[in-house]
Amino acid sequence: MSATLSTLVPLLHPLVFDPESIIRQHLASQLLPLSIVCMVRGMSPEKSEWPSVEEIRNNPSMPRLFVEAGYKVVTSAIVSHLHALIMDVDMDVRRAASESLAGLAPQIQRQDVGTVLVPIPVALSQETGREKQSHWPEGFPEELRITASHLLAELAGAAELDGQVPPETVEQQIWPAVRRLCKDPSFRVRRSAAQALPRVLGGTGNLTLAQDSILPAFEALARDDMYRVRKSTGECLVDMSRSLMLLAQQSSPQDVQLLKAMRREILIATALQLLGDSNKFVRHGMMQFLGPFIASFYPLEEGTLAHVLPTGSNTSESSLEHNPPLEGIGAQFFPHASSMVSRLNASGATVTSSPTPTPATLDQPTPTVTERQMLDRALPDFIVSNRLSDLTLHAVIRHCRGNPPDDLDIAAIQEELLQHFCALAAIDTGDDNTDAEMRVYCAYSYPAIVLLLGPKHWKGPLRNCFFSLVNSSKETPLPVKRCLASSLHTVAHVLGSELTGRDILPVFFEHFLMDTDDSVRLNVIRNFPHLLALLPPELRSDFLQKWKDLIQGQDLLGARKRRSATNPMLLNWRQRDSVSRSLPDLLSGLVSPTHVQKHVWPVLQALLVDSVSLVREDAEWSVPLLLRSFCSDLVINSGNEAKKWSAQVCQEVISWLKEAILGQKSTGKQGNFSHRQLYCRICAALGLALRFADLDPDDQWDYRYRGLYSQATTKNHSYIAYQSMSSTERKHLRRLLVYDLLPPALEFKTDRVTNVRLSLMKGLQEMPSDVKSLASVSEVLKELEDEVETWESFNAGSVESSQSRQPPPPPPPPREARASV
Repeated sequence: MSATLSTLVPLLHPLVFDPESIIRQHLASQLLPLSIVCMVRGMSPEKSEWPSVEEIRNNPSMPRLFVEAGYKVVTSAIVSHLHALIMDVDMDVRRAASESLAGLAPQIQRQDVGTVLVPIPVALSQETGREKQSHWPEGFPEELRITASHLLAELAGAAELDGQVPPETVEQQIWPAVRRLCKDPSFRVRRSAAQALPRVLGGTGNLTLAQDSILPAFEALARDDMYRVRKSTGECLVDMSRSLMLLAQQSSPQDVQLLKAMRREILIATALQLLGDSNKFVRHGMMQFLGPFIASFYPLEEGTLAHVLPTGSNTSESSLEHNPPLEGIGAQFFPHASSMVSRLNASGATVTSSPTPTPATLDQPTPTVTERQMLDRALPDFIVSNRLSDLTLHAVIRHCRGNPPDDLDIAAIQEELLQHFCALAAIDTGDDNTDAEMRVYCAYSYPAIVLLLGPKHWKGPLRNCFFSLVNSSKETPLPVKRCLASSLHTVAHVLGSELTGRDILPVFFEHFLMDTDDSVRLNVIRNFPHLLALLPPELRSDFLQKWKDLIQGQDLLGARKRRSATNPMLLNWRQRDSVSRSLPDLLSGLVSPTHVQKHVWPVLQALLVDSVSLVREDAEWSVPLLLRSFCSDLVINSGNEAKKWSAQVCQEVISWLKEAILGQKSTGKQGNFSHRQLYCRICAALGLALRFADLDPDDQWDYRYRGLYSQATTKNHSYIAYQSMSSTERKHLRRLLVYDLLPPALEFKTDRVTNVRLSLMKGLQEMPSDVKSLASVSEVLKELEDEVETWESFNAGSVESSQSRQPPPPPPPPREARASV
């Protein structure tokens, strides 16, 4: 640290004024981590290890110890350099410097933000160019005021997120500067000021100021003479609505009702005004954000869902315990919730172009990895992603039923906004491209609107809107079909089984499952298990038969039989891979064992011998779930008949695996070496499933998803892929592995292909302890590990010996050359 202060900091001044803009930009992006290194000594006296720069930057509330000398250098010299870079003529340099300055706000002491950082953008907001610098281009003062507006918004956002910027600073310094920019002669400055208002509103924490000053300023900008300013207010309505509700979290129940009334009376009126604006760009811009604006009325802040749903601001492993990555279902239901948060988190958005070495990155103890974490890391990404989507979907549905929206909000939306939103499905502006875009905006926000209004408001405009999107007089735009195909299962879960069976499933099979577009079919195949889960068990067989006929038809698996270079389906392996990835959800208790044998097993057989390796690799993870579903305890018929049927079907599966994959027929010849690797990985997947079953019940869920799981309902999910299983199911799976599947695999210990032996070793390492301790298994595993260790030690010795040998000296120059010298 002392070396940094004495060596690196003096070098900054010439770099700030370097003639190359790329140098100044890179320097601006590095000043934030450099500041952290200079002023932070550690987290606390109790902890001797140093946190990494990334930890400190992503966790502003982390306790830390400041170095007085370094802190003084940061708040004086480095902040002065940032001030100079923020006034740079290059836009990219200004942006990088602004991000570093905004990211520095949560890092310094709270009482210094208003005196050290905020005066910089406040001074820029008053820049008029009276003392124009010789190197300033024309209109540059206006650019500086725009930069000031964005920077003031970022600092106000820091106040909203973690309170590091005091609300008093927002009220007394930031808001007066933004209010002045709202009346700037330049429409570009007024537009940027309009974009800053939501974050100022969320950071002030003052209801009176919001009611008397901020909202009237927003209304004035919505009536601005310049259409671009009016258009920007429509784009900010979503964030204004969310900021009001974030302000409500700090208010009394009476003030909460007042804030909701202000949202209904002011923001909805502004939206209607912009929808009827004389300028078509303003109208179309408001139509684009109408769906997210309506969705912002969902009470996401009530309950605990907002704490377990992802925010997108931090994806480090330590933060995932409370905030898994935003994707999938969360984004579909809340298209308004993540954009503002990510913009507010300036420090999280600041990315350095190269890692900054610190004592933590140079010498940091390796964190302890639990058995649960090791097992989850062994699973493929698609199973983890499917699990997270499933949990998120059910958590959102449960939250919706327990936290209904305000009745006055619903009434206002139905009366004033819903008709405008539903009209987007059949809009006719005279421009086909514009009409198609509006229908895409409608389809994108449709699941969020259904979630807000609920199944009791399905009949009427909402239902008509859905069928207008699907059955339009014009050809349905491809993006609309793709959007609906990816979100149809979420709509179905909100509506419930009765409405889904009547309105959604017929559309699913008639319009989406038979669609000619690859992406549409991929989405509906991936989400088919979610739809099937809504049906009563006695009705699932018919739909499962239709699914099987489609999968085995000429458009998917049947296309493999047509060996023609002109057959596009032969090369389109992604659809087959999508089927492979959807099978684990089907085999998680949704389908009875007899229907698994009849409908799912034939599909899995074709996928396990597919010509594309990725399809086979993804399909192999369904084999343990398939064999588990054939356990006698899961068969409806009890007693000896169930045991007999279970043994017969399991033997059929195992015999097929040995014949089709290993080629063990009457000839006794082994199949392709890649098939032998596949067989070893199947055995490893069974071992992994057994290890999941051995986990403690309190540790059955990944630590990252426990909060989300507590919010989800498990009514239809008694079993989730690679989770807990009963003792009988574990005995059933272990018996098949030890006595039927492992013996052929152990013979590969002398296989002539090295990769097969490596696959066998890795598979045996994944086995549970009661399998690994078997004499036949432990002996083979030790032989393979010794072989690998021998080769690694040999290679390491070869490298060391080659490094120890010095190259011979160069030959002396010729005699005539020496003479000439």
